[in-house]
Amino acid sequence: MKVIYSGVEYDYYDRARGLSFEHNNFYGTLKNMEGVQTIYFPYDRILEVGLRRFNEELIDLIRREKPHIFFAVMFTDELLPETLIEIKKHTRAIAWMCDDHWRFHNYSRYYAPYFSTVITTFSKAEKWYLKEGIHHVIRSQWGCNPYYWYPIETPKDIGVSFIGQKTQSRARIIESLKSVGVDVYTRGWGWEGGKVNQEEMIQIINRSKINLNINSSLPFFSLKRFGRLFLKRSHNTFVVSGDIVNNTKAFLNMSIPQIKARPFELGGCRAFVISGLADDMGTYYKEGEEMVFYRNTDELAVLIKEYLNDNSRRESIAEACFRRTLRDHTYEARLRNIFAM
Repeated sequence: MKVIYSGVEYDYYDRARGLSFEHNNFYGTLKNMEGVQTIYFPYDRILEVGLRRFNEELIDLIRREKPHIFFAVMFTDELLPETLIEIKKHTRAIAWMCDDHWRFHNYSRYYAPYFSTVITTFSKAEKWYLKEGIHHVIRSQWGCNPYYWYPIETPKDIGVSFIGQKTQSRARIIESLKSVGVDVYTRGWGWEGGKVNQEEMIQIINRSKINLNINSSLPFFSLKRFGRLFLKRSHNTFVVSGDIVNNTKAFLNMSIPQIKARPFELGGCRAFVISGLADDMGTYYKEGEEMVFYRNTDELAVLIKEYLNDNSRRESIAEACFRRTLRDHTYEARLRNIFAM
């Protein structure tokens, strides 16, 4: 099978930020899939040749290579509608939509008709697409690339850790835990220790007795969130958006807790995970057997103290989580299932 893949190569088009999530997980999976020949055509080429030329080159590539599938992880306005119309004449075009809980209203529903298949990770989005007359939708989910997330043998010398961007809600949770005697080692954008590279992250995860997955959404009153009412991304910048009605729908839905990739990534490291609940997260891991979930900060503190003192249960749950992740929640498993449909 030949696949042409497009997505952002560097995080937000910024080489200084390093390779993107999409590159490490989607391209990183595709290039290692047996029986799949992957041709990479990243969006970042737009910065060199411009949007119009990028789209022309993509059409030329698809005509020349005749892939079985064109697979795109959607970001902003990189793919022109006329380009997608032409691509569908030559191959099956698949779009992986991100953050449909809010982006559906002012982004995904506009692009979906131009694709053969649309992937969503939000449980309610399928019904939204159907209301728009869009039936070629598959519900999938974020996952783990085991070439990038994996266990290592190392002493468990960190009690509790959290890796992720500092937000107001996450900071409040960490401070609340600290006030009841639970210290959490934090790393990522905004925390005192700063951002970590992938090698450091693997070390921290594997050294931690407990890894936290703290769901976070933008505060209702935040400049970044209000900006979404009037602005939209256009590859590496922002432009004015006049779609106020649908921007308002998106704005109101930004507070919906969403499943992220991190629980699956932690699972791939054979980590013991205590996670906040989001959407239908409980259908992906058995509660108390493969992953532990908390509903509020008070419960989180109790669970941390309980499991810190129970090595046997932690190890048993971590092993079960690891096995479930490799069996059901790798990107390879997700993509093979999607490509076969």
